[in-house]
Amino acid sequence: MNVSNLVQMSEAELDALYRRGAAVGLPAGRVRGTALLAPGTRRNGLMATGTRLIWQGKNIDPVNGVATNRFFGLPVVRGELYEGPSWLDGAPALILDYSRTSKVYARNRDEIRQVAPGLFLGLMYARATPQPNLKMYFVLQVEP
Repeated sequence: MNVSNLVQMSEAELDALYRRGAAVGLPAGRVRGTALLAPGTRRNGLMATGTRLIWQGKNIDPVNGVATNRFFGLPVVRGELYEGPSWLDGAPALILDYSRTSKVYARNRDEIRQVAPGLFLGLMYARATPQPNLKMYFVLQVEP
């Protein structure tokens, strides 16, 4: 299993893979990110490549329970990192909560599970009423 495999998957396949994943701690340091903006479509691969120019992934600091998104190569959007229940299925997930750390991303919440060694699948939700809605999928890969 690798990033290319996930780029080819549909939303239903990504959801099923996520449900089978595990809430395993992310390693300290940089993890490379790939946004999956149009799962199941031909343009998903091209969009994933294009968004890498904007979003490169996250810097993980598990000791302090923090992860920071890297945009344009700079660490700019910080969130609190902890284990909690998934909004998809209620099972344990790693949560990246921006509600108290970022004015720009305060309405967003990421949840992440490991789906293969060194490979993590994430779901980005918008806090909306009456219930949160899934905005996008993303992949995190441990950098060598």
